[in-house]
Amino acid sequence: MSMPQYAIISTSHRPGAESLRLSGEINQRFFAGEADVIDLFAADLPLWNGERQANDSVLDVQARISVADGLVFVVPEWHGMAPAGLKNLFLWCNHPHFAHKPALLVGVSASVGGAFVIAELRSSGYKNSRLLWLPEHLILRSAGDLWNGTAGESEEYLQRRAAYAVTQLKTYTEALAPARATLLAGLDDFPNGMS
Repeated sequence: MSMPQYAIISTSHRPGAESLRLSGEINQRFFAGEADVIDLFAADLPLWNGERQANDSVLDVQARISVADGLVFVVPEWHGMAPAGLKNLFLWCNHPHFAHKPALLVGVSASVGGAFVIAELRSSGYKNSRLLWLPEHLILRSAGDLWNGTAGESEEYLQRRAAYAVTQLKTYTEALAPARATLLAGLDDFPNGMS
């Protein structure tokens, strides 16, 4: 089996987002810079409406997610919610791209939030995508002060906690990759999760 491939999806669709900076930090610190960082701001996916055909940007993101064996979603909390661009991504990229891939959730907050996006995505982000959210997640609070060269005691804890979470992701990914083809069987007949 070849080495697993990972994608880190920065789900902010704002320019200069802390989520993108933190995605880069996660890539360098825990994936030796070898994960594919997908920036939803740069991708600028069109709004899915059920009628529109996938453009080159959508096809590029679909292809990059399809080759990933494990995923990290870096999700800012905006007004207590996940960004609309992430929900749009789930409409463009469904079970053919995401199904039965382990995924680590990383909530991001400029202050003390971040937990609401974890709860939101655990309750709704898997149904038709068939993503496998890890039981572990991360919440990166006071994001502007994190991993910027001013390490304190809480940052050292978060570094260890993040390493633990990424190790879980890698372990799940390596264990599930050989079984993925079997797990995908039947999705043509049952493409949508039951409600």
